[in-house]
Amino acid sequence: MDELIIDGAKYETNFTRKYELLKSLKPPKLNKSEIRAFIPGQITDIPAVKGKVINAGKNIISLEAMKMINEIVLDYDIQISEIYVKAGDIVEKNQILIKYSIPKTKKKK
Repeated sequence: MDELIIDGAKYETNFTRKYELLKSLKPPKLNKSEIRAFIPGQITDIPAVKGKVINAGKNIISLEAMKMINEIVLDYDIQISEIYVKAGDIVEKNQILIKYSIPKTKKKK
């Protein structure tokens, strides 16, 4: 028996071999230069423009999937290098949507 804690509550459970195998795998390394579709869907909005800097917390691209609109937001500033899709496009999981770079920060004097 294993113990699982969710929101402070303890639960006893048996984990499957599949779970144990997945738990032992290393998570994939994040690529900090591109945004990929995390689920198949349709692009509904792209407020980002090639060459512009998008501030942390701002919507970069919106993807509708399963009747929900998912706004893709990052927690750091980026500069858009390339946009591979347009509003209305149907995309597959892991399809590259946008390539970006991290802008150099100016030092304050």
